[in-house]
Amino acid sequence: MKFDFKEFIKGIIVICSYFLIQVIYCMPFSYLLIKNKISESTVYFFIFIGMAITYIIYYRKSLINDLKDLKKNYKTILKTTIKYWLIGFGLMLLSSMILTSLNIGKATNQEQNISLFKNAPIMQSLIAIILAPIIEELVFRRSFKNFTNNKYIFGIVTGLIFGLVHVTSSITSPNDLIMLIYLIPYSSVGIALGIAYKENNNIVGTTIMHSIHNLISVIEILILL
Repeated sequence: MKFDFKEFIKGIIVICSYFLIQVIYCMPFSYLLIKNKISESTVYFFIFIGMAITYIIYYRKSLINDLKDLKKNYKTILKTTIKYWLIGFGLMLLSSMILTSLNIGKATNQEQNISLFKNAPIMQSLIAIILAPIIEELVFRRSFKNFTNNKYIFGIVTGLIFGLVHVTSSITSPNDLIMLIYLIPYSSVGIALGIAYKENNNIVGTTIMHSIHNLISVIEILILL
């Protein structure tokens, strides 16, 4: 088993850029936000468009190769990706049901998403179904591509990092540390897609599956609104 620490650090740097770019792209809208001349949902939409374009340009050569590979081997790639996604999705549903029965509360990330969907359902749907999967697959999976040859370690590490980034917004005090238990449902699909990516070596395949997964979540949210 090979572990390349330098490649792992490169991945962490890309994740840091994920937050930095959001701040930079938000700056032109700051004045309009303060004056209430633009909605928060609209700002999020343009930020995500900018981020998607940025990472697509950065990984353009890799994406072109993966698109060609998907065209040739789409049956194998999609079959493997769907198989692992179903396992991850099943674990996510099971763990979510258990957490709901324990009355631990909802993760802040989920509550924020519901609030944003109420204000701008179309823009938030486009973000969730198209923009977010592209950005998150490139940032949380493609950027760590070469840090280990072991697909299970790759899946677990990248899935947990993905889950941690989403869950930490729910932690504002030591009393909120219990919310870390939401790493289980948030990381389940991420781990599964990480294993699938390492096995197929095709980020486009996992991006498509990520998009379909988010589509299911969007439909659920829109039904509940």
